[in-house]
Amino acid sequence: MPRAHLIAIAGASGAGKTTLAGRLAAALGACGPAAPVVPLDAYYRDDPAEGPAARAARNYDAPEALEAALLLTHLERLRSGRAAERPSYDFRTHRRTGRTVLMRPAPFVLVEGLLALHWPAIRALCSTKLFLQIDDRLALARRIARDTRSRGRTEDSVRRQWSETVHPMFLRYVEPTRRFADMTVDGAAPVEASVAAVLAFVRPGRRVP
Repeated sequence: MPRAHLIAIAGASGAGKTTLAGRLAAALGACGPAAPVVPLDAYYRDDPAEGPAARAARNYDAPEALEAALLLTHLERLRSGRAAERPSYDFRTHRRTGRTVLMRPAPFVLVEGLLALHWPAIRALCSTKLFLQIDDRLALARRIARDTRSRGRTEDSVRRQWSETVHPMFLRYVEPTRRFADMTVDGAAPVEASVAAVLAFVRPGRRVP
């Protein structure tokens, strides 16, 4: 199998990275092998010796929160046409579950997360680099909706985390990676339009499925 085309999707929390990655994966895999999505959130470090309070207080928006070396190894495998088994992470307990998810090789691979464009070694593997741009207020509203619905959080805790770590880390680590993007995508635009625009960029001259 030829080397896979890796597409990195970075941007603020709540910008729509996961949604865009899923829709792109479906479109790119419509006529061939399913395109795997590699979520950076699955690679949060797991320290069994750390207590629940310490895990909850950890800064999850800084690069050191992620096991970047493992992520890089998995992306190298997928790019070269080999399968990889990624961790599975539970946001309610802030622990890895012990289960893994098999990611099969395919012509296209999506990697999405806040810091998808942060590490030079990972950027070097990616043929297409996207940055989702979104208004802070909309991003916060989306994060509140997501975290209170599926991650066991209260609105107050989400707002507090946003002001203490999420937004400051965005300004420090995420926003500066915009300059590495090949294409900036409007996170507030209809996802169908964003998918069509990215497909036209990735596969110029080919009909959008």
